[in-house]
Amino acid sequence: MTTLITGWVAVDHIETPFAAAEDVLGGSATAAALAAALFTDVRLLAAVGEDFPDEHRRAFEPFPIDLAGLTMVKGGKTSRWHGRYHYDLNSRDTLETVLGVNDGWAPELPAGWETSEAAFLAATDPEVQQELMRRLPPASITMVDTIKFYIDTAREGFLKAMSAANFVSINESEARELAGTPSIARAGRKLLEGGAGGVIVKLGEFGAAFVSANDYFVAPGYPLEEVVDPTGAGDAFAGGFIGYLDSVAEVTPREIRRAIVYGSTVASFQVEGFGPSRLLRLTREEVEERYRQFRGLTHYEVDG
Repeated sequence: MTTLITGWVAVDHIETPFAAAEDVLGGSATAAALAAALFTDVRLLAAVGEDFPDEHRRAFEPFPIDLAGLTMVKGGKTSRWHGRYHYDLNSRDTLETVLGVNDGWAPELPAGWETSEAAFLAATDPEVQQELMRRLPPASITMVDTIKFYIDTAREGFLKAMSAANFVSINESEARELAGTPSIARAGRKLLEGGAGGVIVKLGEFGAAFVSANDYFVAPGYPLEEVVDPTGAGDAFAGGFIGYLDSVAEVTPREIRRAIVYGSTVASFQVEGFGPSRLLRLTREEVEERYRQFRGLTHYEVDG
C-alpha cells in the first residue's frame, strides 16, 4: 500500500521559554510523511528552493519515502517559519512566515502516483486539494487539513475540499470558527453536514475527538512529563492516522479508532524533540510499546 503526502517541506526557527533551534527541518508534509512511513510506503509531494539544505533532504532517505515528487524550484526559496511558544507550549506567536516556493506552486503528480491508495493533503490552497483528489482513484482514503489563513481567505473552497474527502482533521479553534459554535461535539456534527465522512478535531495535549454519522470517539493525549517542541504534532498525528489506515485490510469503525490512538501515539513522540528530530530515530517497536501503554492507561473495565 502507498500513501501520498503533500504540504510544506520547510525550514523552521523555533523558540520556547526553555530553548531554541534554528534551521530545523520542518513543514506539515515533513512530519506527516515521517509518521506515515512507520506504517506504509509514502510518496512525498512538495516543493523546496535551491537553498534547501542537502542534509535535510538526506534525512528522508533511510525511510520508505519516495522523493520523486520533492521538487526543487530553480531560483526559488524554501518556505520558512519562525515561531515563539509561550510557557504552556500550547499557544504561540508566529514571528515570520516566508511562503517562498509555496506561493502559488501547483503540484504535478509524477507518473504512476495517481494509483496511491491513501492521501493526506495538508494545509494548502483548497483548489489544489480538490484537484489532487480528483486525480486519485475513487477507492483511495483521503484526508484534508487546513489552517486559519485558508479559512479566512478560501472558506468555501475548503468546505468543498472537505466534502470531497473521507476525513478532515482540524484543530479545535478552527472547528469552532468553521461551525460557528463553541461546542466541539456540535462543531463536529455541523461539519459532518458539509459532507465529510469523518471529522477529527485535534485537541492538542488533550488528544482528539472523532465524529462520524455513526460514531463519536474521544482519545486523550498521551501523558508526557516533558515536551520540547509541539511544532508538527498535528501533522504527525495525521500521518500516523492515515498511514495506519493504509496498512489495514479494511477500514472499519474499529480500525478508525485504532488509527486515532496510533496517530496520538506518534504525535507524542514528535513533541519530544525540536522539529522531527525524534521521528527521525523512531522505530515501529517503540510505537507499538507506547501504543500498548496508551491502551493500558485508558482501559477502565476491571474485575470485581
